Amino acid sequence: MTHDTPQPDAGTRERKPGRPRSAPKQHNGLSTREEILRTASQLFGEQGYAKTTTRQIAESVGIKQSTMYYHFADKRAILASLLSSTVTPALECAEWLREQDLEPVVRLCALMAFDLETLLRDRHNLHVVYHLPELEEDDFASTRSAQTALRDVYREFGHAALTSLHPVQEATELTEDLDLLFALVEASVSQRHWGGEENRAQYARSALRGSLRLLGVAGHVIPNVVVRAEEALTDYRAAVGRHPTPRRSRSGTG
Repeated sequence: MTHDTPQPDAGTRERKPGRPRSAPKQHNGLSTREEILRTASQLFGEQGYAKTTTRQIAESVGIKQSTMYYHFADKRAILASLLSSTVTPALECAEWLREQDLEPVVRLCALMAFDLETLLRDRHNLHVVYHLPELEEDDFASTRSAQTALRDVYREFGHAALTSLHPVQEATELTEDLDLLFALVEASVSQRHWGGEENRAQYARSALRGSLRLLGVAGHVIPNVVVRAEEALTDYRAAVGRHPTPRRSRSGTG
């Protein structure tokens, strides 16, 4: 009596040699898009942008390439998203803050606190990505455009804060130094790759307090300004559906 050799079910067919299985998801709690960005930034840093393929990224995340292409058109789109990931959130926050009934100095402080938190958290190790030798000027074009827009917002918020704190002539003179605040915050990304959370939290607190002093905010008023700025950010996160970062990984600007 002969028996037919059972054929594997379509859903359980053995994979062809050389076709690796998808790995389990690596970062619980992250969306697929965030996992792709985190994994890509890690691979870019470890082996360079040119040597990293979309197949490697997909396999490392544990998804099919078709799934990755649902989120990003190609590797360059992933890079562009990585490069803009610290600027776009700050611009979105600034737009919301602009519409709120806040004292100018509180509005500026809230923007700086949000920007510091975003940069110091640096989920994607951008201090490494920014220095990849293969990157060309065009890779940074959209990011630099966004950074220019954010700098202009700092100038706008900063000028309003100075005008509310000082006589017109003094405020005008101090306006010339407003870009220093933006530079101080943007430079914080380099602090992310050394020291522990407390080091980064201390840097954020110092940068925020120092910036307020440069604006001419009285020392005894600074703590209250910071508290009200954090209250505004709590409202912002609630308005856009973003949960506050867990305390252990917060920048600690309050």
